[in-house]
Amino acid sequence: MFNKLQLTVVALVLSLVVSAQTEQRTEVVKTVTDNPTAGIVSYEGNPAMGAKLKEMLVRSGWVRVLPDAQANQAMIKIRAKSYDVGGILLQTQVDTSEQSFATSQRGEQSSQVVFETVDEILRKLFNVSSFCTRKIAFVMPGRNNLKEIYSCYLDGSGQERITHNNAISTEPSWGHSRGMVYTLAKDNALSVVLVDLNRQRQRVISRARGLNASASLSPDGRKVALSMSRDNSVDLYVLDLANNEQQRLTRDSHVESSPVWSPDGSQLCYVSDRLGMPQLYTIDAKGGTPKRLRLGGAETVSPDWSAVSNRICYATRQGGQYVISVLDMKDANARPEVVTLAAGDWEAPSWGPDGRHLVCTRRSGRSRDLYVVDTWLKTFTAISEGANVSLPAWTPGF
Repeated sequence: MFNKLQLTVVALVLSLVVSAQTEQRTEVVKTVTDNPTAGIVSYEGNPAMGAKLKEMLVRSGWVRVLPDAQANQAMIKIRAKSYDVGGILLQTQVDTSEQSFATSQRGEQSSQVVFETVDEILRKLFNVSSFCTRKIAFVMPGRNNLKEIYSCYLDGSGQERITHNNAISTEPSWGHSRGMVYTLAKDNALSVVLVDLNRQRQRVISRARGLNASASLSPDGRKVALSMSRDNSVDLYVLDLANNEQQRLTRDSHVESSPVWSPDGSQLCYVSDRLGMPQLYTIDAKGGTPKRLRLGGAETVSPDWSAVSNRICYATRQGGQYVISVLDMKDANARPEVVTLAAGDWEAPSWGPDGRHLVCTRRSGRSRDLYVVDTWLKTFTAISEGANVSLPAWTPGF
């Protein structure tokens, strides 16, 4: 639940009299204009760690950090101390007009301790799921036009290589924080691979003749939706990982791809070209009649469905370039909203664990970099600079 501090910032509550009787209806309209202010009133310890704490509070996108000289004027006042004795310890005292609490995090790496501290502060202030500690997977090219999947944190640090296939590894998709699927192109075949990060294992789960791609792992990790080519057509299938049974969801001459799961796993949103250009549709995960999302007549691709806010983000072509839009699936009358207002091609959005921010790529000039976009304030922050990366996927908070 949002606390009172957040509600004063993100919502305007209007009580409307709807009849001559005493009946009332309360309508909540989000009118976000700024984040609550935060200030580090005091800090003792390693200066580099203090600077990292301030940086990650800024990068979190949930607070507006004031300069040190104005810290005492902030709505959220933070006092912090760090120690380097038998490991690194970071303690904070956080005070607002509504609540007061302390945090204490210990670890071997200072950056990880800071990430965990900021996550704890956000959780207690805004009920935000783990955020700074959740890594972002992405595709990066190597030699001979090969591609591998890597991951990094919100600030670009902690880069790790997930795949070592010496092939084309692409389309990473998380189902939960320790499970991922991706597409592997190797030995003239396309297959879908399941990654178990707990056991550090990978296994091929679909290698039928033809296309096996655009896979999406369900939130509970039990099923995979994917595109397969049979009968000379590209359709959607759902694979049950427990018994390897496949269920075909679509059967037509059109191309269906990029499925993503609804928060409860009951539906899929996907891309189809049945109208002559890519558009978004939803379908029951057990099969049924597809329904087109009313997003206008422009090309729409790369959907992702937030398990937290129940909103769909996607890339759509407007004015000769791609922009990122979002659609609130809780409101049947909701209209799509563009959230990237700067030049460049904004592509491949993926929701963050908080349901507010997303990661995507922005192509500008010869580079294609990772960016975090705040869908409430419509601001953005670069993670990389001068890179050539694609298809980011943010680890969910659960």
